[in-house]
Amino acid sequence: MEAKTRLDDGVAKRFGILKQRLLLRRLNETPELETHALIMRQADEAAFVAWLTPYPLLAFPCLFEERAAAVTEQARRRARLYWNSLALQPPARAA
Repeated sequence: MEAKTRLDDGVAKRFGILKQRLLLRRLNETPELETHALIMRQADEAAFVAWLTPYPLLAFPCLFEERAAAVTEQARRRARLYWNSLALQPPARAA
């Protein structure tokens, strides 16, 4: 049992480092600061799901990349809709 605990501790430490490294890389690639919180949440959720698998170190990168790409695209789509809606509004009249 003691050897398994040490093995789990080693995997947990490597998993934490992997998660942090991939998260920081993704945040550095994403200039929109409002998207950072969404990406961090997806990293936590992907980590939770990956940790439930037999191979969390293999599962996490794929799960995180899929989730981070989805929220990043969703945020960009929302921003485009917002800016397009502003362009369609008639100019305000001076009183």
